[in-house]
Amino acid sequence: MKITKRISFIRLMAVGIATSVLLLSCSEKKQEKPNILFVIIDDLNTDISANGGPIKTPNIDRLALSGMQFTRAYVQQPVCAASRASFLTGLRPNTTGVDYPYSYYFVEELLPKQGIISDFFYGKGYHVKQFGKVHHGLPNEYQQKTTNPQEGGFVSDELNQNAKKFGRNTLPPYEKTVEGEEEFIDYAVATDVIKELQSIDKSKPFCMLAGFEKPHLAFSAPEKYWDLYDRDEIKLPVPKELADGAPRLAVNQYYLSAYKWETTDPLIPFSDDYAKLIKHAYYASASFVDHQVGRVIKALEENDLDENTIVVLISDHGFLIGEQNYWGKNNLFEKGLRIPFIVSWKGNVKAGMKTDALVEAVDIFPTVVDLAGFEIPAYLEGTSVKPLLKDPNLAWKSGVYSQSPRGWNETIEGVSFRTDQYRYNEWFERPNRKIIARELYDYHLDPTESRNLVEEEAYSEIVAKLSIELNEGWKAKLPKGIVNHSKNPIAPPAYAWGN
Repeated sequence: MKITKRISFIRLMAVGIATSVLLLSCSEKKQEKPNILFVIIDDLNTDISANGGPIKTPNIDRLALSGMQFTRAYVQQPVCAASRASFLTGLRPNTTGVDYPYSYYFVEELLPKQGIISDFFYGKGYHVKQFGKVHHGLPNEYQQKTTNPQEGGFVSDELNQNAKKFGRNTLPPYEKTVEGEEEFIDYAVATDVIKELQSIDKSKPFCMLAGFEKPHLAFSAPEKYWDLYDRDEIKLPVPKELADGAPRLAVNQYYLSAYKWETTDPLIPFSDDYAKLIKHAYYASASFVDHQVGRVIKALEENDLDENTIVVLISDHGFLIGEQNYWGKNNLFEKGLRIPFIVSWKGNVKAGMKTDALVEAVDIFPTVVDLAGFEIPAYLEGTSVKPLLKDPNLAWKSGVYSQSPRGWNETIEGVSFRTDQYRYNEWFERPNRKIIARELYDYHLDPTESRNLVEEEAYSEIVAKLSIELNEGWKAKLPKGIVNHSKNPIAPPAYAWGN
């Protein structure tokens, strides 16, 4: 009898343990879909150390080594509002209607209809949250407002706020602070992301967008990031003058009126010492934001979320730091349009890969949707780069497109067509498309774009061929076998939304 009772007790215990294990396994069961962490950096060019450049970005380098680095990725328009409107929606600038700032059509008509990448994943049941600068001047329902950790404001905002208070062209475009990095907005953004990762419900997939503001002007950073560099070793810009034969409208020196530079004359280059100072400030700001990215990636790992999280890192456009006698964005040169672009997904994207395939920022939305296992919406105007993650040497786009308007009423537009060897630009009047200037650069012979070759007789046939290709449009340059079925209307003439 005692033996029977003991056996029954053991059976009950076994059932209880099995049930407990089952309940535990169910409660800890990971979601089927991957998490998404999308990191957006403002004004970071490709001079980072991951590309062999002089800017020390060890955390971005480590992320690049964990996945795929796209060495030739380009934005569709090199200014914050237009670029973000494009890659967040997966639509090109002619469809979004955004130049600068966001337009009424984009905010009031297109966004409610199409939404952005975070809206897509919210509709798929994801936990969605945005931190920092994602949109350009437009929060939405997923945005977490970064709280001020110190009374009195952030140091990184101080120069800009004082410039508004004391007037434009009164304060320098750089700042070395003695305060710690916790005084900066980007530190608070990273801290908020970390807190969210620490408290996340792991049974539900998340889509987080984290936007960092540095190295955007003013080039501000704590002293320790300045100390990473020896200014004597910083190289001068090449070319120091605007490319020989390039039209003046190729650059738009609007930044010179916003800060107290060495000179505000767009025709006079900075002195060598001052040019090195400004580059030093930019480098320090970039290294500062790299550290914030590293804090976020570390939190992802420490909370056991890195195994099933797709991490995408990009900049919203490039930035010239003295090349072409220009300091800023809003140009159609290589360094103004090319961006860092990294995709990492542990166990799914082979570590340490690079590809020289021509890709575009508008490709990000469809790529993340494709990787997450969802059907790509037919209206998107980008192309998933998922095949390149399996074969970096795959034949891909034969050309990529960018554009940039000139003037507040945008009566002039520049369109750029980048192939493997050349960049060909046409500047024309709107709306009649009368060509007023052209540019051609041969990267095999002149990688720094020091000479516009468009008028040279030896290149006349190439110019004619590239002009035809530019006007064929982006759908004609897609990889073999890939067709885009989008039929989006062209946006109406833009006027600014809000204030």
